[in-house]
Amino acid sequence: MDKNKRKSNFELLRIISMIFIILFHYVFKSGYKVETLTLNNYFIKLFWLLGEIGVNLFILISGYFMVKGKFSIKKVISLILEVIFYNSISAILAHTLGGEDILRIFYSPYSFVRMYIMLYFLSPFLNMLIQNITKKEYQKLLVICIIFWSIMPTFLGIFKNSTENLDFYSRMIWFIIIYLVGGYIRLYDIKFLNSRKKSLIFSTISFLLLSMSILVIYYAKILIPRLSNLEIAYLWGPNNIITFVFCISFFKLFASIDIGSNKIINKISSTTLGIYMIHDGLLRNYIWNNIFDTKEMLAKNDAIIHILIATIIIFVVGIIIDLIRQFIERKIIKPIIEKKSFDNFLENTKLKIYNIIDNML
Repeated sequence: MDKNKRKSNFELLRIISMIFIILFHYVFKSGYKVETLTLNNYFIKLFWLLGEIGVNLFILISGYFMVKGKFSIKKVISLILEVIFYNSISAILAHTLGGEDILRIFYSPYSFVRMYIMLYFLSPFLNMLIQNITKKEYQKLLVICIIFWSIMPTFLGIFKNSTENLDFYSRMIWFIIIYLVGGYIRLYDIKFLNSRKKSLIFSTISFLLLSMSILVIYYAKILIPRLSNLEIAYLWGPNNIITFVFCISFFKLFASIDIGSNKIINKISSTTLGIYMIHDGLLRNYIWNNIFDTKEMLAKNDAIIHILIATIIIFVVGIIIDLIRQFIERKIIKPIIEKKSFDNFLENTKLKIYNIIDNML
């Protein structure tokens, strides 16, 4: 198979990750409060657990491929232009439909994309670190990171109702750790997950534990009054150890599946970042409150069906819109950034920036 072709097993995982994120946003952005644990409410909270799983998987994929990749300022420019495209459309529509201030066109609500771009800028330096330490040192680094930013928060976070509320934690730090894990898998693999069977067993067990945690916490709150304020989907954060194990084993499961390079899967996968920006940008309140009326729908007996239908609609519409954006980029943007004169401009700009930094130091 051509080395330049994307492996569709990872692209399929990227698609599944985005579906997880949409399911999560539906229930999380609705503002719906679970009072009693009915079957509907159980699945609503189960969907809560999927969102950060999707984010972790996205970063794992990035770390896996970027650890052997090269930094490209053109990729950064493409990402920024994509953000501008979706932010502009969202701001105009939000102003037209909901009376939002049109000046919000200059505000980007995409925290994930901002951190992803920052991570991309850091990737050459993270790769230098990775390439200049031994496998043993790499393992020690990851063990320390997992203890401080995953295992400890999982247990200590109970007192703050979140695995992300400890003083030494931030999402950006967690992104870097997940990136390092993805890089490690690419370079050295993980022995206890070196077969499809083991990966399937670990991902199944860890997901069952996540699913059961909702029930355990719900009934623990009844028996132990001091836990009354604890969120029953407490393990929804990206850094708890059970979610971490699930993401690693689920990633390894897909890595073990060779489906070659499928053009349809790869094309759909290429739209996932656009789908994220469409449904979680300035239009998100209008989408969830006006179009899908999520808070009202979640109180109905057929809530799960509505969640699934809404997810499919958002995903399909997102694909169509992003394919249009890609067409515009291909016809207008790419011919500009592929010109030799643009390369010269970038090189001169880079040298000027380096000179400024050298003079400052």
